[in-house]
Amino acid sequence: MSIARIQTSFARKAVHQPEHRFCDLYSLICSRAWIEEALDRVLSNQGSRTAGVDGVTVRCFEDPDYRAAFIAETQCLLREKRYRPQPCRRVYIPKASGKRRPLGIPTLRDRVVQMELKMLLEPIYESDFLNCSYGFRPGRRAMDAVSQLWTYIQRASRETSGDASMPSAIIS
Repeated sequence: MSIARIQTSFARKAVHQPEHRFCDLYSLICSRAWIEEALDRVLSNQGSRTAGVDGVTVRCFEDPDYRAAFIAETQCLLREKRYRPQPCRRVYIPKASGKRRPLGIPTLRDRVVQMELKMLLEPIYESDFLNCSYGFRPGRRAMDAVSQLWTYIQRASRETSGDASMPSAIIS
């Protein structure tokens, strides 16, 4: 069964049977197909060019042998329950105020396992969120929340006074 089909079936079950408890999810995380899909998604991210503490970047995966070994090792670590996340590499990003913000950069293997968990859990838990929730959800962004709020403000403003139009600074 394809990953997309599994995700769809999990999402449907979560919506239609909220009391259902999903079992044996760990076997999916250990499957080669899930690891490969998660790796493809991680490598397609712009951040994959940045190495964690292990020094591995997207360029390492240009070698098909390295890619195959990485997938096999990740699968082995997960199956044998020996996988342990590595420390994050700490970098500091300058802020407009002149201060610096700390940023942790995980290894690519850690990002792959995180992506697998996201691929597995997101369809299950997405059904629990209210439609008005916007934070860190697929296909939603902060400006969607602002736009929704502006709609409510506009409606209330029309009811009390005249017409309200959205400032161009908020739209752009």
